[in-house]
Amino acid sequence: MALPKLNSNPNYKTTIPSTGQKISFRPYLVKEEKVLMIAFETGAQVDALNAIVDTIEVCIKEKVNVRELTTFDIEFLFTQIRAKSVGEKSTIVMKCTSCDHGNEYEVDLSKVKVSESKEGSNLIKLTDDVSIKMKYPAYGEVLSADLDAGEMEVGFAMLVKCIDSIITEEECIDASTVSDSDLSEFLDSMSSSQFQQVSAFLRDMPSLQHNVKFLCDKCGHPNDMLLKGIQDFLQ
Repeated sequence: MALPKLNSNPNYKTTIPSTGQKISFRPYLVKEEKVLMIAFETGAQVDALNAIVDTIEVCIKEKVNVRELTTFDIEFLFTQIRAKSVGEKSTIVMKCTSCDHGNEYEVDLSKVKVSESKEGSNLIKLTDDVSIKMKYPAYGEVLSADLDAGEMEVGFAMLVKCIDSIITEEECIDASTVSDSDLSEFLDSMSSSQFQQVSAFLRDMPSLQHNVKFLCDKCGHPNDMLLKGIQDFLQ
């Protein structure tokens, strides 16, 4: 005798932030949730990130190369899938900025949005003769980085992946035709102010964001905080 099917796998619709492509998805099931939980429990960041990508791939109905999406696409899509799988409310602990007391706060994931990119922020003029065009790194490029390295090393490696082209008076050099080591040397040759301009692109990259205001339940201090990135929403 065949066992009954418990779920009809309802479909939900959303839009990929960076491309505007409309897609449909289903909630993840227990078998997929188990994989996520095991990956999160290992404490290895790369395991958790790979599990998130794998979950998105099986839950999206359309053919989408998930690893070519941006980091903020992945954060948004996984949050949407998680909301329809285990509930739209996520309880997180936020420390008071005055007394450091941990306050439980319930976030409505359906209201979490991706911040907008700054207009023209992808074209940076370094000198009168040289400009650099930036792009958002694909999630697969993030996974290929050494995420166990120090924060500075990871950030520098990501900046290399963010370079789309280098523009001079004579030519436009496609970064995909240049080795990572040569691009690293190019970044190393910048002045401090030039490097700060380039670093700002990565720092200001769109991300999941949600403003939170609450009174500390211990000292009563009013807190006004910005949740940013998937780690802030899914503690």
